[in-house]
Amino acid sequence: EAPVAERMGGWPVVAISATLFSAVNFLSIMGIASGFETEDGIPWSAPRELVSQGVSCGVAALVGSAPVSGSLSRSLVSRMTGTTSQLACILTACIWIVALPYMSIMSPTPKAVLSAVIVSAVVKGVCMPKDLMKLQGVDFVVGWSTGILTAVTSPTLGFGLGLVLYLVTVPLRSGKGTKQD
Repeated sequence: EAPVAERMGGWPVVAISATLFSAVNFLSIMGIASGFETEDGIPWSAPRELVSQGVSCGVAALVGSAPVSGSLSRSLVSRMTGTTSQLACILTACIWIVALPYMSIMSPTPKAVLSAVIVSAVVKGVCMPKDLMKLQGVDFVVGWSTGILTAVTSPTLGFGLGLVLYLVTVPLRSGKGTKQD
């Protein structure tokens, strides 16, 4: 018996939700990691990222936590502060474990302060999305529509609708003989 699965609508709904979360999470990590590789020369590996996210989510499930995900804002804050090495990752994990008993003092932190930290990390990419601005034709429509849908709905719904839009526009791409990379 699984009361959580029943509350969410049953195992099929849980499976679909978890699959969408995994896809959005991996695309987020891929975007973050490939951006860091391009801008800072920090190499990344898709299999390594998938294994680390899988292990992290598995451990989170064992201790009753929410699924673990990559975060552009947290990654950008880490880069802004210079914590991009494996040692910094290990130290951050150790600090979190040691600070766990004291986390109650963080709960009253105003959401505006936390939001300001996130905004300071992502404002440049949101105001000037370089990759979206380079798109042309059908890719322009799909890219911007996905971005706008994600902004006004949710990452999962925006991703899903963007994927549907992409699939609908596939005939337009191949039908006109457009050059594919």
